[in-house]
Amino acid sequence: FRARVLIGLAHMYHFQGRPFEALVAEALSLGRGDGDAWVISFALFMQGLVALERGDLAQATVCSRDAREAAQASGELVQHGGPLLILANVAVLSGDLDRAHRLYDESIEVHRLDGDAWGLGIVLSAAAGLSIVRGDFERGRAQAGEAMTLCQECEDPRGIAWSLDVFAGLLAAGGHGGGAARLWGASDRLLESVGGSLSTEIRWIRNRYLEPVRMALGGGVFDNARADGRAMAPQQAITLARQQALLLH
Repeated sequence: FRARVLIGLAHMYHFQGRPFEALVAEALSLGRGDGDAWVISFALFMQGLVALERGDLAQATVCSRDAREAAQASGELVQHGGPLLILANVAVLSGDLDRAHRLYDESIEVHRLDGDAWGLGIVLSAAAGLSIVRGDFERGRAQAGEAMTLCQECEDPRGIAWSLDVFAGLLAAGGHGGGAARLWGASDRLLESVGGSLSTEIRWIRNRYLEPVRMALGGGVFDNARADGRAMAPQQAITLARQQALLLH
């Protein structure tokens, strides 16, 4: 029981951007002692997240593969979804976008088959970012839109903020810098309101487009647009994201 509580606490810390390594290490030790494959799989997945955050792609890969082995032993399909997401992120950061595309799709399929709407929203947001970078705006818009809908249904403000950030990337890639800046501001404000932070795969998209948009708009215009976004109510920002995304072809 303690190991599963530690996993839950570590998960919460992750979304708040707080350190959780010690919690996961203890959970993994307890899980191995109890022979609890679910705990082992989840703890290894979260150790993979830690490795990914610090840029240790080799360790993130090892942890994710070991997590999938434990997931197989647990018999719970959904346990494969998180490690697949990490492996996709590793592929993105390694420049292998084709492999990342396949891994995101595999993770999406796992979450769909399991009926895990919350996890599906996370993976769809990440996959949408990759679709945008690959120039497939139609697919990116569809994935971002579904992710947003799922996060709204789950009443997950952190997920909504991530989806807004992905829509910002979509608008930036499509030449709508002002709208992108507003959505970045709205995302920042929403994350601050719940003590959340951007995940690696969402931050990657923002980092790709934010400075080019700032340079294209000019610092003053960019800052004003971002401030406008911060002042928006979440529903107003969601409406803006969906409406402006329809302008892209």
